[in-house]
Amino acid sequence: MKKETQTSKEIVVINVSNYPKMFNTDTGFWGDLYNHFINPKGMNRAEWNLICSKRDVSMWTKMNMKPNRHWKVSDVKTYFGIKGNGEKLLADFMEVHDQYFAFKKEWQTEVKNGKQIELTCNK
Repeated sequence: MKKETQTSKEIVVINVSNYPKMFNTDTGFWGDLYNHFINPKGMNRAEWNLICSKRDVSMWTKMNMKPNRHWKVSDVKTYFGIKGNGEKLLADFMEVHDQYFAFKKEWQTEVKNGKQIELTCNK
């Protein structure tokens, strides 16, 4: 959906409900992502945690090895709002991961084309 503003800069509406695993407002992941959208300084904490957690969850599920002695899989589950253990956990996590990077690609493409982004949640 496209709109025109008074400054004639085109606004592109991105529906975040197209990314249901990523768009879960009850998680720390969405909170960190939202905070980054409001005040984009430095590294995106949500993306950083996503990248590090991909490494950690993969190592935990494939090699049954914790990345460090303080790491808990329950922290990852709570932060990303996922459930399960073993392969199901990795599959759910990768769904969040893939949806985030699909969203990021859509968002960056529109910004690169000089458009303004508006997020909506129409289910």
